[in-house]
Amino acid sequence: GFRIDGKIEGNLKTPGKVVVGKSGVIKGTLEGTDAYFEGKFSGKLLLSGTLTLKDSAHIEGEVVVGKLAVEPGATFNVTCVMKGAVKEFNNLESKQSKSSGQEQSA
Repeated sequence: GFRIDGKIEGNLKTPGKVVVGKSGVIKGTLEGTDAYFEGKFSGKLLLSGTLTLKDSAHIEGEVVVGKLAVEPGATFNVTCVMKGAVKEFNNLESKQSKSSGQEQSA
């Protein structure tokens, strides 16, 4: 992975972890596994792993993550979808509808 302490505008894609320091600013799209934010982000964030926000983090835009960890004080003004939760919810719904269907036919 890599660490950002400056300003980046554009699209980033990495298979590793991204660390954004307090002075780091990203505007654009970031795709990766895990991200650790102390700085600012504005745009679209797509992570298959965990997004960790420290108290100094400021995130705006659209976020799709596997897991989310937010410290008190972080700013998180986004539209957020958690991939793992959606899968689990869909599995739970299908199990419930199957079991309720069996009960009705009995």
